[in-house]
Amino acid sequence: MGSLNVLRTWGPPLALAGLALFGAIAVLATGPLAASPAALLSAAFGHGPPEAELALALRGPRLLAAMTCGAALAGAGAGFQILFRNPLASPDLLGVTSGAGFGAALALLFGAGALLVQSAAFAGGLATGALAVVCAALTRSGDGRLALILCGIVAGALATAGLGLVVIVAEPYSQLPSITYWLLGSFTRATAGEAALALAPVGLGALILLGLGFRLDVLSLGDEQARSLGLRAAPLRLLALAAAALMTSAAVAVAGVVGWIGLLAPHAARRIVGERAGALIPAAMAVGALFALLIDRLSTAFGPAELPVGLLSAAVGAPAFLILFIATSRRT
Repeated sequence: MGSLNVLRTWGPPLALAGLALFGAIAVLATGPLAASPAALLSAAFGHGPPEAELALALRGPRLLAAMTCGAALAGAGAGFQILFRNPLASPDLLGVTSGAGFGAALALLFGAGALLVQSAAFAGGLATGALAVVCAALTRSGDGRLALILCGIVAGALATAGLGLVVIVAEPYSQLPSITYWLLGSFTRATAGEAALALAPVGLGALILLGLGFRLDVLSLGDEQARSLGLRAAPLRLLALAAAALMTSAAVAVAGVVGWIGLLAPHAARRIVGERAGALIPAAMAVGALFALLIDRLSTAFGPAELPVGLLSAAVGAPAFLILFIATSRRT
């Protein structure tokens, strides 16, 4: 019986993860610098043909960045939706996305390099999320979730105002294009080191959310239910929020602002695995990685000039979310 329960919990997420891995191999095996899966596997261990090694070296970092960012945004979105019992919750709920964008734009304004831009985005996202949490704590509201949402909206609005100010004062011919392009989102600039560096905070945040497991399910029932089972609701919620903000900031630091993944992927995964956090979060991360791969592939399919992935994620994600919403409404 125990093995059956484990299979039911982890079977669908593992299948979705396998599908995302298959998608990555399919991307590398087609298009420019295409290589067979066998050659790619050999190249991964340093014994493949030159063309396969070149494909991994040139296209591998971009794929790794896309999958990491997609998984991070989707996992954070699933965490937010469970915590706030709100199907419209997404990674920018606490203003984390806006804060990260403001931090990166500010760094670009001062001519910072790629590493400093990513560091500024990471710091800005965490700072905005922390501001929302601190303000919610100061309100001492009876409904902690509502206070966090309202304070997150305020913190995000402040970050958006700062971002608008940066855009206004930026030099229109040298600084503004790079700021605008970064804010529209792209996996093009990601190097192997940057993509690997993002794995650490994303992995840490995912491990925290998965480690909380059933506690997230209990928190979704309300603070009184959590206390009746001996759980301290406030510290657990703050830990989960910090983990989700960490994942979001890492994704924005690498790829810029890419929307809709954190909203769409959890809804798609929920139709497959249900509401339990232990299955929903890893399944959402797998769906998010697959969706990011699709968007990145589409960005290069319309000619030599790449389209920003932020625009494509909205163009594809919005209709897909509407379809999911209609299908779910008809079922209920």
